[in-house]
Amino acid sequence: MNILDNNFELPEDVDAEYVTSQAMSALWEMTIEPMQDKLSEDDARLISIIGVTLKLVAHKAKCYEEIQKGNLPPSEDDFSRN
Repeated sequence: MNILDNNFELPEDVDAEYVTSQAMSALWEMTIEPMQDKLSEDDARLISIIGVTLKLVAHKAKCYEEIQKGNLPPSEDDFSRN
């Protein structure tokens, strides 16, 4: 997928998790994978922690996006359900 290509079409279901996944895939393919043999165990561990952290932030952002759309999760403590 090349965003500089004039034929680039943005998928309709783009959300924070999708964007993060695409960015992480690009970083993996372009920088991390080619250097994998040169990374120390600590470097690899740190990259894994960063990846998990980015996924967590993306998940929270997606939840916020859903709330903004009015898609609230069901709650047992919802007193507005009379």
